[in-house]
Amino acid sequence: MEVQRKAAGVKVMEFLNAHREDEDPCECVILPDGSIEEPLPSHIGKLAELAGADSAVLNGQMEKNMEPLFWLVEYTGCMSVWQTRVVSPSEPTQEQENTLEELYDAALLSPGYLRETAGEDYRKSVEKARQKIGAAGEGRGLVQ
Repeated sequence: MEVQRKAAGVKVMEFLNAHREDEDPCECVILPDGSIEEPLPSHIGKLAELAGADSAVLNGQMEKNMEPLFWLVEYTGCMSVWQTRVVSPSEPTQEQENTLEELYDAALLSPGYLRETAGEDYRKSVEKARQKIGAAGEGRGLVQ
């Protein structure tokens, strides 16, 4: 699953310089390549946009007992970051880990921030969804 690049992600230093004085300076989405995007209109909204598939299609594949944030993090491979919390896919990239470390070193993350990871159930659900969305999208132009 390749994350769709609709808006240009920024590098860590650009993000740091732009948000150092913000009241809540560390709210972002870290893409698999380590670049950062603003979570606008929200974290879930940004992840759905990056997924490149219709929101209704994504929601239809998500199992009812699953949290949309964790499911979309796993589906896109992106990290959702707040000053006190990080939600990570089951297998984050080294580039994401490096970016997260740079944010921490710049004191944009709280010293005891909560790190949560999408679990095995999410990984399996996303794997099934990718297969279904890919098969359904072949004739309708959906992005896989």
